[in-house]
Amino acid sequence: MSWADKPNGNDMARRAGASRSDFDGDFAALRQRGRHLIAEIVRLSRQLTDLQQAIGSRRGAPGRGSVSGGEPR
Repeated sequence: MSWADKPNGNDMARRAGASRSDFDGDFAALRQRGRHLIAEIVRLSRQLTDLQQAIGSRRGAPGRGSVSGGEPR
């Protein structure tokens, strides 16, 4: 079950019977998921930069390639 499938945090029945450790565990899981998502965004950003540079060098543009600039196809 992914975090998206879990019940909403506003579910009062679940909150009434939940202990502090349950919330701490949920927080830890969300924090870990957040770190994984940030790492994935950084990886994709670097990959995009590399791709832009490869496109720019293929077109003969100096330095970093520009998505909006360059020669028309």
